[in-house]
Amino acid sequence: MNALLPSRRAFLQSSGLIFGIALPMRGMAKTAAAAPFAPNAFVRVSPDNLVSVVIKHVEFGQGPATGLATILVDEMDADWGQIRIEFAPANDALYK
Repeated sequence: MNALLPSRRAFLQSSGLIFGIALPMRGMAKTAAAAPFAPNAFVRVSPDNLVSVVIKHVEFGQGPATGLATILVDEMDADWGQIRIEFAPANDALYK
């Protein structure tokens, strides 16, 4: 019976090819899972359930930060300890 016996060189080449393909795929899966869920430009949910609300309005004492965060907490049924308020950076194309 003729059995295929690969040489040491062929074994190392094939295992190098397999690891060369498999290892970068694992790295891509980790980076995709670490990205926060962002249904739009104003709400982000991180993997540790921290909800960030981005507010494009300037706070002059009228309370847009508190008001929008209150609406978000009510709609998402979240805890106040999970909410983080951020003000939008100057990006007119994204925050219109």
